[in-house]
Amino acid sequence: MRININVNFSPQNTYAQRQQKFENQVLPALTQQVIKDSNFYCRQDQGTLIASSQTASQPSKGLVVWDTPYAKRMYYTGNPCRDVNPNASLMWYEQAKRRNHAAWLKLVEKGMK
Repeated sequence: MRININVNFSPQNTYAQRQQKFENQVLPALTQQVIKDSNFYCRQDQGTLIASSQTASQPSKGLVVWDTPYAKRMYYTGNPCRDVNPNASLMWYEQAKRRNHAAWLKLVEKGMK
């Protein structure tokens, strides 16, 4: 008995499929996690700065934005008040990245499997 099997392998299709999966599923999930982890260290008074990250960011594009007139000043300067958020720090994204980078990589690895 003879069986013929044809296997067509196209690296371009495989790459395109992985790229599409990353852009449609993994990137939005990663971006949401980055926002969540960063806001853990974000300066907070009335919550406007943190809320702006939820409305101005574009997870489908991997874009994280804090969109208030004072966001840049709060990010780089001053002495964070810890009355409302005891974890508040300057450069809150960098703080989150320092502490969560490995977890972010695992999220990507898991999402791509």
